[in-house]
Amino acid sequence: MGLSAHVPDLAALEVLLGVARTGSLNSAAQQIGVSQQAVSARIRAMEAQTGVTLVRRTPRGSSLTAEGAVIAEWAARLLDVAAELDAGPCASSGSAVRTRPRARRGT
Repeated sequence: MGLSAHVPDLAALEVLLGVARTGSLNSAAQQIGVSQQAVSARIRAMEAQTGVTLVRRTPRGSSLTAEGAVIAEWAARLLDVAAELDAGPCASSGSAVRTRPRARRGT
């Protein structure tokens, strides 16, 4: 079962969270290490993909719309899980995962 075409990729969700955190496309771009134009294009593409306006742009900065805030909340949870997956199973449980049974002593 695959995801629908309306689901943005993880990198796009990171951009949205950057805008949510900083309140600015330019600040989000600096934080992520890309140009402001790249962030703006990524947000526009995500808005086209999802079919909703995610960011309200003003001369004083940017803020998430109600829909953008909901998607950002989902994105934060999804990116947390992705980070756990990236770290591996040992990191999330705090214990090593055994891939082989231990040899018995004295047998």
